[in-house]
Amino acid sequence: MTHGPFEFDEIGVWSELKLEIVGKYGAAYTNAFKKSDRLKKYYIDGFSGPGAHVSKATGSIVEGSPARALKVSPPFDGYYFIDLNPEKTDYLRSLCGNRSDVHIRTGDCNDILTRNCCRRFNTEITTAPCVSWIHMACISIGK
Repeated sequence: MTHGPFEFDEIGVWSELKLEIVGKYGAAYTNAFKKSDRLKKYYIDGFSGPGAHVSKATGSIVEGSPARALKVSPPFDGYYFIDLNPEKTDYLRSLCGNRSDVHIRTGDCNDILTRNCCRRFNTEITTAPCVSWIHMACISIGK
């Protein structure tokens, strides 16, 4: 399914299950740390995409991990979404609105994590401990 200058990725049943787990595990994760006001919790997705996919099984739109992470309750303190495709990060920005706790970057997640996120976390760690839940997809290329 095309949306603007890009096509949503098609995902299979296993990916749909993984996305359900993201929401459930994220809630369990933030719930475990909710009593510690000083402990900061960050959600980092190095391959965020546009925040939506297309189900191969039904052809319908499926919320991606960023959209699901933003619905986790209790919420994370901050969100970092990274993707190589500028059209996908632009679309994700439109989904997230002007939230001050959401940071969307376009580029290689390895560079962005080491240059930007780690510096920010090092600064924040001096004032409060923090934990991060990093969600990274594994991509295999081949037949």
